[in-house]
Amino acid sequence: MDSKLEKQIERKIFFIVVLISLFVSGARLSTSDENAIYLLSERLTNFSLDVPNGIIDNGSFHNGKFYIWAEIGEAILILPFIVFAKFLNFIFPFSENFKILFSKGIVSTFNAFIGGLIAVFLYKLLRKFSVKLKVAIWIVFGLCFSTFLFPYFKTIIRDVQIAFFLLLAFYFLYEFKSSNVKKYLIFSGISVAFGFLVKMTFLLNVPFLSLYLFFISKKEKQEQIKNLFYLLIPLFFAFMIFGTYNYLRFQNFFETGYHGGTSFSTPLYVGLYGLLFSSGKGMFVFAPLTILIFYSTKLFFEKYHSEAILIYTIIFSNLILYAKYIAWGGDGSWGPRYLISILPLFFIPIGVYLNENFISLKKIFLLLFALGILIQIGGVSTYFGNYLRSIGEFPYTKKFDDKEFMQKSHFNPNYSPIVGHWKMFQENFVEHINGNFPKFSNLKNPNARIPISQDEEKKLLKTFDFWFMYAIYIGISSFIILILLTIFILTILLLILNFHKMLHLIGDRN
Repeated sequence: MDSKLEKQIERKIFFIVVLISLFVSGARLSTSDENAIYLLSERLTNFSLDVPNGIIDNGSFHNGKFYIWAEIGEAILILPFIVFAKFLNFIFPFSENFKILFSKGIVSTFNAFIGGLIAVFLYKLLRKFSVKLKVAIWIVFGLCFSTFLFPYFKTIIRDVQIAFFLLLAFYFLYEFKSSNVKKYLIFSGISVAFGFLVKMTFLLNVPFLSLYLFFISKKEKQEQIKNLFYLLIPLFFAFMIFGTYNYLRFQNFFETGYHGGTSFSTPLYVGLYGLLFSSGKGMFVFAPLTILIFYSTKLFFEKYHSEAILIYTIIFSNLILYAKYIAWGGDGSWGPRYLISILPLFFIPIGVYLNENFISLKKIFLLLFALGILIQIGGVSTYFGNYLRSIGEFPYTKKFDDKEFMQKSHFNPNYSPIVGHWKMFQENFVEHINGNFPKFSNLKNPNARIPISQDEEKKLLKTFDFWFMYAIYIGISSFIILILLTIFILTILLLILNFHKMLHLIGDRN
């Protein structure tokens, strides 16, 4: 296909994913991790690394100052969103309290744009694996809207960014294999460097990416070493940034200040069952399309042996790491959060398999696709923590290493968040139709993780986790919200119709 036409398709895929993700956005930062990153990025604009004390607890004191535990990568990445929010706050006469909430709302959209990039680069990879145009598009939208990845486009949870940088690193290595152009090794290395700066566990993937490069390089030893140098040199600079960041905070290049869960004491069978099959966290439950990986593996190994070894090695190593982790469920989250980083990799073998079997499997694929969307509607409409609060599993009453920690929501189908979120959706929908929706008037410190008074926190259980609903809850005119919603929906529909028309004109030959 003409490269110009491919670029048009990629742009439309990007904007469809971004706009739909923005439409369902909650325009809020609710978790401690999100607020920690926001506070650090905000402080970076003042050339400081400490954050205000008393807002979050996932950090450590040193010399009277409070520093968050997270790496600095994501705080750097969201800086343009922080600056853009400051610019808008300068232009519009918002109240001081609303300025902070507005800034958080702008920053909360970050992963929507990362989601658009994930969609584009998965599409590009599938096309390089000779997957037909329409099959590739179905696979991309399947990943973005029919798996537990979709609800995380509403957040700035860094697992989404890790998924992007891992996919990007692989994409550029495969480009190098096809072209033998060295710049792709540097691009891959930069992706690896950013992945590490966002979350240091990304290092687990580096040996496998390096071995893949070693085997696809020319056989001359000198050439292989040179290629590895191109790949790993950006990581060296990332280590320098990482060490400097630690030293400026703790006067120690290797001290991160982290004192959270560092144990890997979960029995492997418990973690694997929980991550893959459990009713409350299982990947195959929260993303039904991933079941097709069992059918795809053989064909993918036959057609793309080196890439199959790389992808499946990364998948299995991450699975084992997180299955052993004491907090394997990534709790207060939707589905197996820690598997987000490897989720796009599952869809490469699936795409290759469906490319040769789409006609015979179309009904099964569409059934799994539709089932996945229904599951994610529960995830995007109700904030993750609300359901856990409603069944008494949050705030936590047991420690991570307790065998009964989150047992109801993790393992009991009667308390599966999939069922629970849909029940809350139905109950709240009826309440809203009857005019009984919550109203929030008593804002406390807008910098706080939950910026409403403790008396009003119970009302959150009756909310829908959408920006337009929160706007109504705080008293913004329903008429203004309706106009904005109409414009938003029409824009998305016109974009999808235009995209459908383009694909119809292209036909099935590609």
